[in-house]
Amino acid sequence: MLEIQGYGSKENARKQLVDAVPIVNAYADGLLNPCTPHIAAIFQELFPHIPQFHFPNCFDSKSFTYRYGAVPDHPIIAWLGRMEDNKNWREFLHIGYQLSYYVPTIELWMFEDPNLADPAERQQFELMVDNLNLRSRLTLRSNVANAQMQYFYSMIGDSGGFMCSTSKVEGGPLSVLEAMSCLCPVLATHSDGVALCIRHNETGKNYALGNVAQAVQEGLELMQNGVLRESIRLNALRLLQTEFNPHLYCLSFIGMLNQL
Repeated sequence: MLEIQGYGSKENARKQLVDAVPIVNAYADGLLNPCTPHIAAIFQELFPHIPQFHFPNCFDSKSFTYRYGAVPDHPIIAWLGRMEDNKNWREFLHIGYQLSYYVPTIELWMFEDPNLADPAERQQFELMVDNLNLRSRLTLRSNVANAQMQYFYSMIGDSGGFMCSTSKVEGGPLSVLEAMSCLCPVLATHSDGVALCIRHNETGKNYALGNVAQAVQEGLELMQNGVLRESIRLNALRLLQTEFNPHLYCLSFIGMLNQL
């Protein structure tokens, strides 16, 4: 069984799977991915004769959940990822910059692993932060333990802010599910696997990749429309508890094994 969560860009995903064709054809009895359209399309193109299965990842919303804590004084917009092109940190900085005109007290928190950053991207990042004059409102948090992230997501949600996922392509983004489980609303690009959990104005907000003005408009509504915001937070948690619950995943997995 070969399971693919994602390979970053669509081009890289296709290259990696093309390179793997001889091995997959020789040894794979089945292919699994969490309902990621571009991965499913490549599976069908390259391996039409191998059984293919598509069902969402599971998430334990009882152990990774909202945690009570001090409410921040200012709204926080957060981003999580690697400093590389597909995660699209540039767009996040531009969104934060434009939002600051409407919400002068806004804070930007970025969670990253500096060891995984592309050196050239890091240089460009530092330059852009200074050019946009964001240094005073930006906080970089490096290598935060996963168990601690539930406290940060909860704080971000309680601050009146949101998590912003700007990725160009995503497979099954665990960080989005984690935020939703902690009642932290999510604004995200409509990027493949993300669409499975972020349904516009129902469980989160979407914007078109590259459309910073739209992202700012949607972000402001998420911050200022209290009724919509609360509806999104609760609907997102309900979605996790139903469509992403471990019991449902187990049933799907057992069904897959029975078919092989």
